[in-house]
Amino acid sequence: MTLGMQSVGFGIALFLTAGVPVSNLPDALGDTFGFGVLLGVPVPILMMLSILAVMFVLLNYSAWGRHLYAVSSNPKAALLSGIEVKPILISAYVLCALIAGISGLLLKARTASGDANLGGSMALESIAACVIGGVSLRGGIGRLGNVVLGAIFIGLVQNGMNLAQIGSYLQIVVLGMLLIVAVVFDRIRQKRLYRL
Repeated sequence: MTLGMQSVGFGIALFLTAGVPVSNLPDALGDTFGFGVLLGVPVPILMMLSILAVMFVLLNYSAWGRHLYAVSSNPKAALLSGIEVKPILISAYVLCALIAGISGLLLKARTASGDANLGGSMALESIAACVIGGVSLRGGIGRLGNVVLGAIFIGLVQNGMNLAQIGSYLQIVVLGMLLIVAVVFDRIRQKRLYRL
């Protein structure tokens, strides 16, 4: 679903812009959301911390979070337990789309450009951060704090590759290899859990 919608959105953006970056964005957009500072903290950091706080409460202290873990782990068992699966899935997709939209706004404000090619590798980076953070691709397993650590790890790896002057194309290869290694370890972990 994620990769399919990314392809649809990317195609629509290229069609609407004819592949040409949109420029002449209002300066207030960049000044507020890209480089703004509130109480001595950059606005993008404040927005990230706010989203993390809301997600932490939702995932750990709400019925919706418990239902989401149950549905992602085993939809049939969740349905038999009385959980309405479709509303949980739809709300999860809507929430992900909202967060992706906020991320796109912040990226656009930071670069002062509406380029359709901007952030093309972010789906790979996001999936890699989640899997490295211990989220199971089969669902039902994962913690928000570990995903944040996975994202920090991906950022450190990218920063290290930039400092080592590794080309952007090779960086995508390295991220793909990290994702493969993380998926292999996830499969090994799943097999050990099933043996117990």
